[in-house]
Amino acid sequence: MGMQEIKENIAVEKPPVTPPDDRYRTLFERINAAAFLTSFEGQIQEANQKSYEFLGYDWSELLRLTLQDVLSKDVDWQQCRDELAARGCLTFESEAVCKNGSHFPVEVNISIFRMDGSLVMFVLLWDITARKNQEKRLKESEKKYHGLFEYTTDGIFVLDAHGDILDINTRMCEILDVMKSSFLNKNLFNMDLLTARSLPVVIQQFEQLLSEKVAASYSTEIKNRQGRILEVEISSFFLVKKDNEVDNFVLIVRDNTARKESEQRQRQEHELFKTLLENLYDSIFFKDDLHRFILVNKTNAAYGNVTTEEFRGKTDFDFLSKEQAQRIHDDEDAIMRSGQAIVNKVERVILGDDVERFLFVTKFPRYNAEGEIIGTMGLSRDVTEWKHTEEELAKNHTMLQTLLDAIPDAVCFKDSQNRFVLVNKAMIKRFMVQPEMMLGKTDFDFLPSEQAQKTSEEDTRIVQSGTSMIDCVERILEKDGSEHWYSVTKVAWHDSSGKIIGTLGLYRNVTEEKKIQEIKQ
Repeated sequence: MGMQEIKENIAVEKPPVTPPDDRYRTLFERINAAAFLTSFEGQIQEANQKSYEFLGYDWSELLRLTLQDVLSKDVDWQQCRDELAARGCLTFESEAVCKNGSHFPVEVNISIFRMDGSLVMFVLLWDITARKNQEKRLKESEKKYHGLFEYTTDGIFVLDAHGDILDINTRMCEILDVMKSSFLNKNLFNMDLLTARSLPVVIQQFEQLLSEKVAASYSTEIKNRQGRILEVEISSFFLVKKDNEVDNFVLIVRDNTARKESEQRQRQEHELFKTLLENLYDSIFFKDDLHRFILVNKTNAAYGNVTTEEFRGKTDFDFLSKEQAQRIHDDEDAIMRSGQAIVNKVERVILGDDVERFLFVTKFPRYNAEGEIIGTMGLSRDVTEWKHTEEELAKNHTMLQTLLDAIPDAVCFKDSQNRFVLVNKAMIKRFMVQPEMMLGKTDFDFLPSEQAQKTSEEDTRIVQSGTSMIDCVERILEKDGSEHWYSVTKVAWHDSSGKIIGTLGLYRNVTEEKKIQEIKQ
């Protein structure tokens, strides 16, 4: 919808009303919100005292701004104008942008009317910082309560004063092997859940809570849906209102069997973890938020020539040079600030015996139960031999490239798909392109189609059969249409196991020799 259409719709559907000057001025100046009178395009024409206080501008500065300048860039003004055209007023939440660059949440109220024959907007920005903080605290409180209620290892019933079940958590449903819906609004004492042994216990806890506000925990039993007797520990308390009036009765059921099984699993997992930790070839560590080692495996300890116990409480500054330790310290600080892991970073370290080692290092943040970062953990793999091999390969590659570039003939290596893998300067000069422009390409990118097809068929035949071409004189058309004669040699390219992985080609330009021969003939 265009601006003219919006104005026409407003003029037709909602006749403008001009408010009395004295009432408008009183409301404008005394309202506890930043108030603006703007054009329909958002240019500020007038602002009240609160707007200066909220935003930090003086009056003359504000009159040079628009609503777009004082509100978040996320506001979709086209959509706002469409809604204003449809309804004549609009309310939404955004953020006010102060002169110093700070932001605070606001509720924006916009209404439009006609003043002196022109459409204007009356805009109010209400500071809702306190409300947002309260909502945040409420959400955090609800989240903590929900987490405590749903993810505790104990089963929980919430009952009213008559014993009707108001809520039941997931763990309690697991213990009883029931659906939550089958228990809600049912009376606990009328269900086949409490046995002759446990029913008096629960009643006794009710009586203790009513008289003493405190109830002891008891070991007793309950039945699950299949009728299996479970040994449990039952405790209880009352939820109270602000005036200390009793609200709901909370019954906590701890399945001791499950706890013992859990403890057994934990012991088993600990043994598995310990076995894994001590038998991994990789170096593994756990640190606190002060970069002190909490736990390391034998491989890690071996780097410091100490035992795993001697590592505890120490930092990298106790085992490495100050420069190396500081680099590691800074990396781990960044991890704890950002929560971002470091994966497969190559680190060079000098150990106490002046031995240079290269490590593949991966590090992660450590979290506590509340999701807060409390340190780092990681593993490193010694890749010194691999690094030396890589350096040797790079050296060999450089030597090979130097040798190839010294050969006057055009030389190229191609893979099994006839793509260029390595070329020398003479080949680059022949095609008149940069080296990187050739790698991964085929002859079809540089030669006429017919010539490229012929060359490709020769390469494919050599790859498939292992045969060779030795000093075959060929007339070759270049892509620019020029004609040259080449003495071509092509052989199969093998890997270390003898498998053919491509071709090696040598092209010697014999055009001049060919012309001399033709003259002599």
